[in-house]
Amino acid sequence: MPRRIGAGGRGKLACACTAIVAGVLGVAAPPANASVAHVVGPGETLWSIAAANNLTTRTVAVFNGLPEDALVVEGQTVNVPTVDEGAAALASGGVTAATDAAVAAAVAAPVPEGAGHTVVWGESLSSVAAVNGITVEALASANGLAADAYLIEGQSITIPAATAATSSSAGLGHIPSPYGELHLDPAAADSWNAMREDSLANYGVDLYPGGPASAYRTPEQQAGLYQEYVDGTGAPANPPGASTHEQGIAVDVPEPAMRDVIDQIGGGYGWSGTIPSEWWHVEYGW
Repeated sequence: MPRRIGAGGRGKLACACTAIVAGVLGVAAPPANASVAHVVGPGETLWSIAAANNLTTRTVAVFNGLPEDALVVEGQTVNVPTVDEGAAALASGGVTAATDAAVAAAVAAPVPEGAGHTVVWGESLSSVAAVNGITVEALASANGLAADAYLIEGQSITIPAATAATSSSAGLGHIPSPYGELHLDPAAADSWNAMREDSLANYGVDLYPGGPASAYRTPEQQAGLYQEYVDGTGAPANPPGASTHEQGIAVDVPEPAMRDVIDQIGGGYGWSGTIPSEWWHVEYGW
């Protein structure tokens, strides 16, 4: 993830999988190397500032004495802590890093179809739907809710089975992952699997997507992730139709070690990073 944001600077949040087109919501400030005062730019939120610096929203909020759902406005100053400063602020507020990580993991974890799910802080209908590969409308309908309803921490909801429209992988290739079989364009999948075997044999590093929506995405999944970003509660994401994930030629990896291997051998398989500031995103055919 990017590092801390330098005061007054701006860098482009642009990635086919994880960044909104800069012209839509402005740009985010580039990273810096120390704790700094950051002046909020157009379209920025506590979440986007935290994500750009590899911090949780909770960390930045607690460090600044703000609630996690606080709105920030253009021109406002937000202090971006170092990792140590952020951890100290969380500890003084009674929040441990383990607790923060557990919340993040719970938000990101997919739920078996038909199972019940207990809402954790920061989740919304769109985020839960996107993680589970279903539409917001399907999730809302299964729970007797309006599509724009808010979820409350501790609320129990049911995750319905994905429909053929949202789960179809017809014509796509397959790649293994901790979340089950995921999909890519056939040529991209074949190349990924060959690169993965090379990585395992020669580097001892497995290569896999970082989540169930980190390889191919349906338009419904992309729409959910985009809405989450617009709402300020999810990762930066392009609008539907503007992501290479929808083409099945992009993967987001969860660990820098994976990206290091791809940088070394990926060119021979057609895989490479396309955005220098976003180490997790790699694409096929570039």
